[in-house]
Amino acid sequence: MKVTCQDKKEIDQLQRSLDPSKIIQYLKERENEGGGFSFAIDLYPDVEDTYYATRILRLLDVDVDQNKAGNYLKNISWSEVALPRAVYMLLYLHLSMAIELPSMLINLTNRDWSGYGSLDAQYFSDEIQKLLNQPTKLLAAKSLFEFHRLENLQSLRKKVSILSNHDIDFDKQEIIRWVRLCQNGDGGFGFYPVTTSYMENTYCALEILSKLDSTPLKIDLCQNYIISCQTASGGFSRAPASFPFIESTFHAVLGLLLLVKMDMES
Repeated sequence: MKVTCQDKKEIDQLQRSLDPSKIIQYLKERENEGGGFSFAIDLYPDVEDTYYATRILRLLDVDVDQNKAGNYLKNISWSEVALPRAVYMLLYLHLSMAIELPSMLINLTNRDWSGYGSLDAQYFSDEIQKLLNQPTKLLAAKSLFEFHRLENLQSLRKKVSILSNHDIDFDKQEIIRWVRLCQNGDGGFGFYPVTTSYMENTYCALEILSKLDSTPLKIDLCQNYIISCQTASGGFSRAPASFPFIESTFHAVLGLLLLVKMDMES
């Protein structure tokens, strides 16, 4: 999980459009003294914010305090970890900082989450297996992951990933056309065509298009939309002039990096 030379080029390009130091400060202010991150200062840390904050810092090639992270992770209440999403996030946190996997996490990663037959279960089952460098588990009924025109971008991102992971053919051009229709005049993307832009949808659209070797029709406007969501605190909000969240900040940083990659490859 080290940063490659290509990653460094993309990070350098990203720094020309925004100041990473403001993002880093925003995150550090939300880091608990005993480890872990929370969405607001002085609140107890949680798995999701710790995962997203760690991902952001690594995307920006910033070291994460391994001692603090280890202290936070050793105090996880495993009885409350019941969904594959949380298992994936905790597995990432342990592996990314070379922290020994506790027996409870090993047991959870060995569970056949794909057998639960839902979109989330299959998606995170695949992501867990990829982190472990193991083959993905057998796919549930293919019909569960087919594209529908009433699909929202967040579900579609997971479906495209699942279909790609399992080498299942699908109409890539139809999906590209539909995703592009979700882009609005402000540069962001809505849940569906002609719906309000939000950061999470914009990130999902960019990940789908990147995975399908495509780009938004309005790349510059998309970049401007993401940058317009940065707040005075340094974090990013779901939409301009809204409250910032660590998750939205992750979507913004990764979205900008995807745009940089698209620009460098064009």
